[in-house]
Amino acid sequence: MRGIVLGIALVLAASGVASAQQIVGIGTNPQGSFTYPVGAAIAKVLEEKAQIAARVQPSAGSSTNIPMVNRAELELALITVDDANISYTGTEEFAGKPNPNIRLLGVMFPLPVGMLVINNSPYKKIADLKGTRIPSEFPGQTTGKKLTSLMLAYGGLSYADVHAVPATNLFKGAEMLGQGKVDGAMIGVGSAQVQQANLDAQSKGGVRFISLDDTPQNKALTRKLYPGGYMELFEPAPQLVGVLGPTRVFLFSEFLIASAKLPDELVYRMTKAIYENKPSLVEASPPLRRFNPKFMAEANPVPYHPGAEKFYREVGLWPPKER
Repeated sequence: MRGIVLGIALVLAASGVASAQQIVGIGTNPQGSFTYPVGAAIAKVLEEKAQIAARVQPSAGSSTNIPMVNRAELELALITVDDANISYTGTEEFAGKPNPNIRLLGVMFPLPVGMLVINNSPYKKIADLKGTRIPSEFPGQTTGKKLTSLMLAYGGLSYADVHAVPATNLFKGAEMLGQGKVDGAMIGVGSAQVQQANLDAQSKGGVRFISLDDTPQNKALTRKLYPGGYMELFEPAPQLVGVLGPTRVFLFSEFLIASAKLPDELVYRMTKAIYENKPSLVEASPPLRRFNPKFMAEANPVPYHPGAEKFYREVGLWPPKER
């Protein structure tokens, strides 16, 4: 009930009735991940543009944040499109543990990810990773094993073809790569973990991402294993460590979810503030350069919060469309 009380108090606070000390929590992955600075940027915009006090609340990952939002112990969280779908329905990693009280607020950005390897290693294609050491398990991040399995499938491989090395989450996997404990690791392009792995592996030429093959077979695999995902060709850029040449990576939407028990008016104000303030978001967090307000309402089986739906109807983004 803490989240409900906070939500009501924040609505009242806007009219000067409640204390400004009430805070909206935004669940993210650990510091150094993509979602942490995005959560900080959202908190900054909510405070400055909507007078809603907010703060980032990092954790091991979505397996922690989603149930907290479902129980109204956390107001908001940044999670992947896949985590939204399987956690709401109680399937796959969330089998038997549905989260019916999560609601979508909107898409914050498409997250690019890829398979990272040591630069001077012989691995040029995903298929080359057969027999190598690859991070596995990811108990703190439900989407980690699914994404890694998808990457391996692009090369005709599965975990049966590699040596699985347990890791808490994708971020730990990238750290293990820099330390020489694994040979490849799935991680977000442009993340702090890539930069650290690159520093750790300087004596071996740093790190690089393996470019994916955008074949009809791989497109079919994407539709089957990770609906909503797609590939895009990235060119080298200073902020894209590990992208050493034209490199095709995998992208999927990162959603901001809200507790179904938050007041509609509060969620309406938060949605409006985010939609109207891309420059402020980008200034606070460069990854949000890919944030597009016109794509905030993306079609998804998980219902949108009524407060967000009200705003999207007003700006002509309803009903949500496919990516």
